[in-house]
Amino acid sequence: MNSLLIQHNAVVSLNIEIQDFKYNLALTMSSLDDAAESAITINFQDVSALDLSGFGGGLTQFMELVVTRIDRGLDRIRYELKDVEDEKISFYFFTFSEPIHSEQSCGFD
Repeated sequence: MNSLLIQHNAVVSLNIEIQDFKYNLALTMSSLDDAAESAITINFQDVSALDLSGFGGGLTQFMELVVTRIDRGLDRIRYELKDVEDEKISFYFFTFSEPIHSEQSCGFD
């Protein structure tokens, strides 16, 4: 998944919803190299410690997103997602869906 996230670095949408008292985050990303290329959406379940910095005000890119497995025995935390280059986003989560590819125009003309 890490190589897929590096290839798709432009944020199309970021949605947070609560379900059963747990926060879920849907992140849709696209590539700037080919705006017509299909976007990917990954759903992260049971998100905690969400930290966003420098987001918005135009196109936002996460240049080097990395997902790492955490083996510290923490309850409901298995992974961490972090923008290691610019530190624009980081959060912990319990599980995630396989990336969903969608054929959509992302509007990066």
